[in-house]
Amino acid sequence: MLVNGALQAFLGVAAGVLALVSFSSAVLWGLAATDRLVLYPVHRLAAQAIHRTMGIGGVVFLVLHVWMNLIQHQIGALAAFVPFTDPRKPVLMGLGVLAGYVLLAVAFAGAARGLLARTGEARRWRIVHILAYPAWGAGLIHGLNAGRLPASWVTVMYGAAVVGVILALGLRLALQERGAQGRSAVPRRPETVGRPPAGTTAGAGSGRGRRVG
Repeated sequence: MLVNGALQAFLGVAAGVLALVSFSSAVLWGLAATDRLVLYPVHRLAAQAIHRTMGIGGVVFLVLHVWMNLIQHQIGALAAFVPFTDPRKPVLMGLGVLAGYVLLAVAFAGAARGLLARTGEARRWRIVHILAYPAWGAGLIHGLNAGRLPASWVTVMYGAAVVGVILALGLRLALQERGAQGRSAVPRRPETVGRPPAGTTAGAGSGRGRRVG
């Protein structure tokens, strides 16, 4: 597809920003979907749906970001797919490539979550899903430093994404600790002292027991 050069340049930058913002939103809604103290089940289902939608949007924008940079020759084909092979900024570009691979793996693992759960491999899905956090951080470093000096609106959006994820993660941990304390504070039912073992009955008035059956 041939598009205007100015539009290509804009899409190359904007698609990368939107990819990171989409993945940040996916992280936020994913954290919200795990809450069991504030949200009702119907709210958690809605949060999970938004979480998946934002993840899909992030993948679409990520593919568009890489494609636009390839056709503009902003990055070589080798550096676009093999981490740390870019001759100009190997570390920063490599972080972006690694983040892209991990986020794609997380998206595919999320799509196959139902199958993994049926086959007893849900633990593998959780391990892959946790990798989204360091991948998101690597993508953030890549987005702020790999290309040209970011515009102020880009920096603001990235900053808002970081603050949002930190607040959501802190709130989740606080609510989990509060829930754990609430569960530990519930008094347990005391055991009956001197209760006869199962299958026996105490003799009435004689102090002797008679075995039943």
